[in-house]
Amino acid sequence: MAPPQILPTPDFTWNPDTKPPKAGIRPVRQGTYRLAPETQGDRFIVHNYGHAGAGITMSWGCALEVVDLVAAHNPAANQAVAVLGGGVMGLTAAVLLAERNLDVTIYAAKFPPNTTSNVAGGQWAPASVQHNDKAQFERILRRSFAMHVAKGTAYGVSPQPNYSLNELTSFQDVPADLVPRTRLPHLPFARLTSPGWRYDTLLVEPPIFLPKLLSDLEAAQVPRVSQTFATMNDVFAQLSQKIIINCTGLGARDLVNDHNFKPTKGQLAMLPAQLGLQYLYSGDGYLFPRHDAVVIGGTEDTDFTDDKPDVARCKKLVAHVKSIFDPSLLNMMTPAFVAELMRPSWIMRGK
Repeated sequence: MAPPQILPTPDFTWNPDTKPPKAGIRPVRQGTYRLAPETQGDRFIVHNYGHAGAGITMSWGCALEVVDLVAAHNPAANQAVAVLGGGVMGLTAAVLLAERNLDVTIYAAKFPPNTTSNVAGGQWAPASVQHNDKAQFERILRRSFAMHVAKGTAYGVSPQPNYSLNELTSFQDVPADLVPRTRLPHLPFARLTSPGWRYDTLLVEPPIFLPKLLSDLEAAQVPRVSQTFATMNDVFAQLSQKIIINCTGLGARDLVNDHNFKPTKGQLAMLPAQLGLQYLYSGDGYLFPRHDAVVIGGTEDTDFTDDKPDVARCKKLVAHVKSIFDPSLLNMMTPAFVAELMRPSWIMRGK
């Protein structure tokens, strides 16, 4: 039997002056994301927001659900549709609605590269999203995964193995036939050789995916308008479209007076790209090698004042993930329950 392949260990050298960190606020909605229609007078509204850290993961699947709801409303050919929100949910919904020959316009405060969607690692995993409709959630995951695979490398999508020391909670509700998982007697690294898991998932790189969506919208001649609205009454007063798709993410908290949110700050350290790394790592923090950078992430902080990156915290995050791949003798001898107590509270578990 051939010896197992040893995968290369990342180089954790990082200069935040030349590769600045990033930060954003995830729209974590308590109980469940919201994807449902509503009628107010002569306006038909589809709400599509609250997907926490799973926006890119669920994007195409949610967009297809939006299309289905709009189709059930029997719109006229070329009927005008307003999409609110310039993140991945708004962009994918707009792309698919335009493909159905509807007259789509997007209204948003920000568009890529200045959206929360741009501050995402990119692994296909429904991280931190809550749901209360298992059938709908699984349908969204299956449709989204299939669409990402079909879009392929032109959209920054590549199959990638994800290694972890522990079972990942992000995949608990994902059908095993969609993302196969394998229990490993030891992980395939030089010093990280503990028993662990392999998940065969996707990497969706935001710096490729989001510009490609913008390109698709330009080709379809979908206008993008920089505009914000304080309330839905302002939307009704200022827009003439009878069909409105609300993909405002955290902005929905004020727009529709939805206070079921628990906004969570996430930060990314952006190490220089290392194209020889062809795998992901998740667990206590995460490491995603992309074409633009090796992304170190996995923080969650609800006690924040802004969406600005904290360089000191990002340095601690990088050091923490490095210690997993290159543990000291003390770390290797530390019992698991003690290591759990010592783990920083702001590091996401099971991404």
